[in-house]
Amino acid sequence: MTNKLVLCVFFLLNWSVHAALLNPEKVDLILQGEEALLNARWDEAYGWYDSLCTLDSADPTGYLFRAIVLQTEMTDREDTFKKKEFERLLDRTEELAQNYMKQGCSKWDSAVCMLNIGHQHAYRAVWEAHFGSGLSAITYGFKAKGAYQKGLEIDSTLYDLYLGMGSYHYWKSVKSGFLRYTGIFNDDREKGIAETHLAMDSSLISKNGAESALIYVMLNEEKYDSAIVMAKRMYERYPGGTFFLWLIAEANRKKEDHEETAKYYGMIFDRLQENPGNFYNIIEAVYYKYKACEKLGRKEEVKPEMEFLMNSYGEIPGEVMRKQRGKLSFLKRRY
Repeated sequence: MTNKLVLCVFFLLNWSVHAALLNPEKVDLILQGEEALLNARWDEAYGWYDSLCTLDSADPTGYLFRAIVLQTEMTDREDTFKKKEFERLLDRTEELAQNYMKQGCSKWDSAVCMLNIGHQHAYRAVWEAHFGSGLSAITYGFKAKGAYQKGLEIDSTLYDLYLGMGSYHYWKSVKSGFLRYTGIFNDDREKGIAETHLAMDSSLISKNGAESALIYVMLNEEKYDSAIVMAKRMYERYPGGTFFLWLIAEANRKKEDHEETAKYYGMIFDRLQENPGNFYNIIEAVYYKYKACEKLGRKEEVKPEMEFLMNSYGEIPGEVMRKQRGKLSFLKRRY
């Protein structure tokens, strides 16, 4: 039985005939876009989600996924050049989701609207944690959790909601520190991991997101071999981007496997060399490859990367120079 046929049977057996959001046609567009997104084909991914907006201009999901493309591209490039459009799309996502529910819709569609509202808060939280304010990230995280919880109260069969709840429960527990020990926050790490596994196994559009989230969990839990196995599996499926290469490299670095660390940061450098962007990630790759090769007693292997970086020194933006001052100083002294 083909994947599309299985999907259609699932819809027919389990879903309300009144469901208009996340129907088979829309799920197919979302997954086509995700394939392009995870292979770093940004324009193509954006085009798939444009098609979703054209198909149903009242559906918030297409606007959410267009925002996800922009955020993924900006994070990949370590550059905030599309921030205003990203925020506009998230505002539009919430507006459309609220409007959809006000007009009256099925329980399933209401739960999907809460998924969209939760995700737009969650992606704001991720943005703030990476580029902005930690306090704002926490605030948006609580808002996301509230939306996911409400969605599950409406329709608990929308398993994509469990990715949001799982991420909240795990990282809230990990980051709460002293508050967890005082009893203000529960330790819900295992609950969060179980919810994320549920999303990976049973969700419609969140399987890859859940597996990616579990890689970060494995890294945080210091289960580096598991993180490497999962990240390599994802990289084999989506070899066009560098996202999973970074995770493989980081897991090997934390595991102190210097040979594999040098190999994967070298692969990242080779990918970035033709289009170095603002050079933030080039600096990261050269620095960590150098450190690994230094441990191996083979510093000469990093000479081509060092020469490329030093010859490009004048092209590095001032903001990146400031952020990467320590690593650049380290590399300059060893050039």
